Amino acid sequence: MNQDSYQYYFESMPENSIFMEYIIFPLIIFLIILLIYQFIKKRIMKDDKNELESLKLLQELLEKGTINEDKFEKKKNKIVSKW
Repeated sequence: MNQDSYQYYFESMPENSIFMEYIIFPLIIFLIILLIYQFIKKRIMKDDKNELESLKLLQELLEKGTINEDKFEKKKNKIVSKW
């Protein structure tokens, strides 16, 4: 084997590599899907947390007598309808 064929052997190997084809590519796809899932999950949890805080504030306003029962129910239904 001369130097030209030796260099060609190493340059062409990754294209035909079983490792690249069956392990690395699916692993990259899996990691991308996992990152997207985590991002969506975090965003949904953040929205739910904000809505729960809004419900707590509405409940406090109702207990203090700042708003009446009708306004409380309307605002509560508006927040809960997003779920």
